[in-house]
Amino acid sequence: MKYITRNEWGAIDTGKRLKRFWRPVQGIVIHHTTGPSYGPWERVRGHDRYHVHTKGWDSIAYNWLVSGETGEIFEGRGWKRGAATRGWNSKTISVAYIGDSDDGLTERGKDSILTAVGATRERYGDHLWVKCHKDFSQTTCPGETLTKWIGAGMATGQPHTNRIVDWAGILRYLTETGLQYVISKPIKRGSTGKWVSITQQKLNDRIDAGLKVDGIYGKQSASACKRFQSQFAMKVNGIVDANTWKVLWTA
Repeated sequence: MKYITRNEWGAIDTGKRLKRFWRPVQGIVIHHTTGPSYGPWERVRGHDRYHVHTKGWDSIAYNWLVSGETGEIFEGRGWKRGAATRGWNSKTISVAYIGDSDDGLTERGKDSILTAVGATRERYGDHLWVKCHKDFSQTTCPGETLTKWIGAGMATGQPHTNRIVDWAGILRYLTETGLQYVISKPIKRGSTGKWVSITQQKLNDRIDAGLKVDGIYGKQSASACKRFQSQFAMKVNGIVDANTWKVLWTA
């Protein structure tokens, strides 16, 4: 699967700053889209034009959109407040399946939905529930096929083994999603979680830090970070902020 940023697919720049979440995110709402059967890129652009020019919204409504055709994951509003689930936009992340799921819910599409759900839970917590748009509004969205799959616990959640793995896309996804995380929440002494584990592994890879990958950012992790920062002539403070993250993954 491949991660496509707003800039890459050509999101409309309205000049408006997208709003941040001001209350805890509680769950993930799954949608599907309708409209002409163009390719996924043009469909995403079409939804963006409709939401901005016709609806008058700040941007495309969804946080993330996934293609069942290609497995690509498109950044909509990303980790900013969406506009897809009335009454719940301030406390949910929306993931939209591009097209009508009842016309064919593919294994690639399922994989990409699971990836988007997993990334959201990594950011906001494993406690987040997953529900359908129809649970919040008088609509059939996201269709019977997706509704049944979600109701069954999203099936096994096993990856589709017959696809070509886009490792470059996965690396870019980790780099850019991690950057968004540390911008909002720099990793420092006392930080915990999966992004700490990823940081520890990356420090081990880059400078042979010898860290235990346990998801706890303590004294040894901070010392390793300081050593890395010193080697790359950065401000030495042991805090993984945006600049340190970029150098850690791209230098």
